[in-house]
Amino acid sequence: MTPWALVATALTVTAAVAVTGFAAVCVQVRRSRLRVTVAGESMAPTLMPGQVVIAHRVKGPGGLSTGDVVVLVKPERPGNWRWPEAGEGARLLKRLAALPGDPVPGPVASVLGVSGAVPEGFAVVLGDNTAASVDSRDFGYVPLDRVIARVPESHPGRQQ
Repeated sequence: MTPWALVATALTVTAAVAVTGFAAVCVQVRRSRLRVTVAGESMAPTLMPGQVVIAHRVKGPGGLSTGDVVVLVKPERPGNWRWPEAGEGARLLKRLAALPGDPVPGPVASVLGVSGAVPEGFAVVLGDNTAASVDSRDFGYVPLDRVIARVPESHPGRQQ
């Protein structure tokens, strides 16, 4: 094999390894991030309708804090949630108002007639724009396994 053929082979192998590595990184980023388009006004003025945010997927409640904006998936418990204009697998953006062991926030406690602490395995979520939000005041505690992603505090977003 000529020296030029060796160089060409080495460059081809290097390029193939680089492309494979780049593809693996892209797959990992796609698995760890979630692109969500804001559909309603429940999180205004923090998040506006049509805005696109990139949320970081979460595995369990670790890393979640009260005040985080999170992405929820509708539970499969029919009858327990009032859910306008959302089908199976629908996603919502809401703010975590309380986590397990935290006191149930006043607006939720008074509407649902509950008191004390949020039970283990559940959270309370509220929209920033309470007048336009369907949240824990309507559907109660949210199972933490339905929280699938967290929006970074400095959420990069754009209008669509």
